[in-house]
Amino acid sequence: MIFACMYAPDFAVQAALRHGLPMPDSVAAAIVDGPESLLKVVACNGAARAAGLQIGMTKAQAGGFPGVVLKKRSTQQEQGAQMALLDCGLSFSPRVESTSGGTVTLDLMGLERLLGSPAEMGRQIAYRAEACGLSVNVALAANPDTALCAARGFPGTTVVSPGKEADHLACLPVEVLQPKADTLDTLDSWGVRDLRSLAGLPAIALTQRLGQYGLHLQRLAQGKVQRELVPFDAPTFRESMELEESLELLEPLFFLLNRLLEQLTARLLARSLATDHIQLDLDLEIHCDRQLNAMAGSPPVSPLYQRSLKLPVPSQDSKILLKLLQLELAAHPPQSPVKRMTIEAFPARIRTAQTGLFQPLSPEPAKLEVTMARLRAVVGESDAQGRGRVGFPATVDSHRPDSFAVMPFQERATAEAETPLRTSSLRLSFRWFRPVVGAKVELSNGRPTTMTFQHKEVEIRQAWGPWRISGHWWDQAARWQRDEWDVEISVEGGMALYKIVREDRSGQWFVEGMYD
Repeated sequence: MIFACMYAPDFAVQAALRHGLPMPDSVAAAIVDGPESLLKVVACNGAARAAGLQIGMTKAQAGGFPGVVLKKRSTQQEQGAQMALLDCGLSFSPRVESTSGGTVTLDLMGLERLLGSPAEMGRQIAYRAEACGLSVNVALAANPDTALCAARGFPGTTVVSPGKEADHLACLPVEVLQPKADTLDTLDSWGVRDLRSLAGLPAIALTQRLGQYGLHLQRLAQGKVQRELVPFDAPTFRESMELEESLELLEPLFFLLNRLLEQLTARLLARSLATDHIQLDLDLEIHCDRQLNAMAGSPPVSPLYQRSLKLPVPSQDSKILLKLLQLELAAHPPQSPVKRMTIEAFPARIRTAQTGLFQPLSPEPAKLEVTMARLRAVVGESDAQGRGRVGFPATVDSHRPDSFAVMPFQERATAEAETPLRTSSLRLSFRWFRPVVGAKVELSNGRPTTMTFQHKEVEIRQAWGPWRISGHWWDQAARWQRDEWDVEISVEGGMALYKIVREDRSGQWFVEGMYD
């Protein structure tokens, strides 16, 4: 049996800095939390501790240290970083446990032939976690608790040989076991400050004084605790960032969105997944006294601004996703400054297709979607009748003539699959006039005899009809009713067939088209 543990030192600091600008380890950073009137330092990295910063200092005291970066604690960012660690672990093993914040344990039994030696496994895990924006210590051992203690105590990658757990852990301080505060004080009063001293205590006397909890700590120090992992399942791909200063311009907002999308796609790549649905939530900073539109009587601005982005095929390219979000927000910008952003990617399997040798190359679906988004930004998303302007035309289930809709490309395959096959038959082709041509028609005994259109008066030789059709009788505003005629007129060199229509509500005649 072999287990691996990933431990992110100063996890709260790494989670807060994960989406910002890359910073070297020498930069001192600290996390503050609590009421706005009394923010205190709750976590700091090694560089901040070396500079003299301590847990419990107020924000004003911490601000007195030159070069210290202070960040407000965000539980959403810590949850996103924890999910990134879990995704990293799931890319190596199906059995992964979310042990604690910043700590993930993996069951690697049987993966030696696939991943290599334990040392090679540790290097691969550390490299994958670094790609997700986190620096971790990795330890491998025969039981999960020994791997956890080694990861907390030793930097880099550590391999604990089976049967020598106590020797490897002997030099570590008792704090790596994270005992209770009163138990730690008791051990310190006994002079027990490392795991070698704890492991050498007599078990019976230790149990009499500290109970079963003390015996459990001793077995941890000896590396003898065996337990089952609690597997984690159904991860969510969500990244969040809370801004210190609200953003009003789109350019800096796009820069931060790029960081979030890069982290999301890295997590998807670690699971061999892609996404075809992106949900963007922006928390807005609302000041009613500053909103001019609120004073004008328009509806108030919602504090949550949401945009949804759907792709025709799953994608793993963060640049494509960023470009689509840029076009979406440029067409529909938020109405107030943004103080927090959250992006959630819904995972999907990658589609693989093999084209024929003699088939023409088609554009990449992701790049085609960007082109469609640019066209929508130029011509608009819909017309006066609510139909989309960019997409492919499709007939709708209606008897109304010239009734169609413009559908997105991701729905084309479904629409084509639901369209019944039609048997081929000999039909006349019809040429629609757009817009329709107004006409004046004279009737005799209820049948058209003369027609005037395009400044010409012609005699109707034959007329077939009327075909009376109507629809939406239940809706007075959308109700339609019309009479259609097919007429034959004489032209130079022969005859021509036209379709003329009379609208019942207006009584107007017009020529709808001609038969070729």
